[in-house]
Amino acid sequence: MDINNLSDLIINKLISVNTIYSDTGANSVRRNRLCWALLMKYEGETVYTSGNKKVTSNFENIAVLPKGSSYSWICTKQGKYLVIEFDADLIGDSVITISTKNSENIFKLFKELEKVWTLKHKFYKLEALNITYSILSKLLEPYNQYLPSEKQEKIQPALDYIAKNYNKQITNDELAKLLGVSTVYFRKLFTKIIGISPINYIQQLRIKKAKEMLKSDFSKISVISEAVGYPNIYHFSKMFKQITGVSPTEYAKNTNKR
Repeated sequence: MDINNLSDLIINKLISVNTIYSDTGANSVRRNRLCWALLMKYEGETVYTSGNKKVTSNFENIAVLPKGSSYSWICTKQGKYLVIEFDADLIGDSVITISTKNSENIFKLFKELEKVWTLKHKFYKLEALNITYSILSKLLEPYNQYLPSEKQEKIQPALDYIAKNYNKQITNDELAKLLGVSTVYFRKLFTKIIGISPINYIQQLRIKKAKEMLKSDFSKISVISEAVGYPNIYHFSKMFKQITGVSPTEYAKNTNKR
């Protein structure tokens, strides 16, 4: 299981939130786990084995037990752990642990979640789901930087501007001015860091947004075209097919069949 895949995790339903105690030497084998679990061993230590890989769960290492995974575990140091079980469509084949330097805050979130789940006041399911996503978000924070921070900082104003204005006409001159550099230097710097030119980046972002809209039933293709910055539907269709390999109509038709 790749940690980066957890960013695609969409929780369908929370199943349980519990505190459990295990003695040293306690052990078990699990085949084809039926649901997901997040486990924080805040006392003691447990070792999980998936295939030939061993991982250790303790206060600084949160265990992620994917739906579909098979593994064995043994408690090497007695103590309590908090476990959240939930259902999601995503599956995985092995247990992983996520190291964190934010254990105290994550532990507080686990305990808050357990309280909400136990009291079951009005809207508790919504609040519990929100806390669970907060736990996942904090765990994945160190993996959320797709660029080295020093490089990202150089072009971040341009990326922020594009994110807010991708549906408008944006020029390299505008973006270069935000960074206080020449247009030629900006274009070279952006391409070096991102891997594609600023204009290609904008086009790909527009088409990505268009694909999201085409999966819904909110708008006609002509409306979507304009919403992502293409007043001319012919230009939009041409760019969409160039990037995706199919026309917007074909994409919408194939998506709605799934």
